[in-house]
Amino acid sequence: MIENGNINVESRYDEIKRFILDDYKNDPTILGIDGLLDVLLVLHDECSNATLRGEKSIKTYLENVKTFVSRIKQCRLNRNDFEIIKTIGQGAFGEVVAVKMKNTERIFAMKIMNKMEILNRADIVSFREERDVLVLGDPQWITKLYYAFQDNENLYLLMEYYYGGDLLTLLSTYDDKFSEDMTRFYVAEIILAVDSLHRLGYIHRDIK
Repeated sequence: MIENGNINVESRYDEIKRFILDDYKNDPTILGIDGLLDVLLVLHDECSNATLRGEKSIKTYLENVKTFVSRIKQCRLNRNDFEIIKTIGQGAFGEVVAVKMKNTERIFAMKIMNKMEILNRADIVSFREERDVLVLGDPQWITKLYYAFQDNENLYLLMEYYYGGDLLTLLSTYDDKFSEDMTRFYVAEIILAVDSLHRLGYIHRDIK
């Protein structure tokens, strides 16, 4: 990090670009471009409130960013960019569905979480932690996160889709009984996956 205020302008500008474009990949507390755009859009929506938009300075701000905000909203990823194939699972805050990105052959697992449910349960911290684990986790053990976005009702996480299903599905194909070698293999993999979480400073509280 640059701390010397005497460093030339070009170096400081390069530091800002690196901070926004690269540092956020290793530090979830840094917003990055998507985070900054989220802040801008939220600010725009809040300022558009009938109580505020009559203020002269706010009215000027809304006029200045109107075209930019409109273009960003048109270009950003949204739910309509995907076709739902099937439901994979159901949870406390929503569901996980297999989706296909339109005009491509790319398949993802989309986790859809209702904002109101999360707020009512005061569990926004859990969502942030889940997102951070997906971003920072070792992809050998933790599902890869490709995209995250939101709309007025829901939060969305676009993750890698695993065609092989989960361990329970695999177990059912063996009449609910693995061989000793298979059991040893999958237990070892689970231990390594949980250890990778511990290395990030997280504890899994729902292993079963």
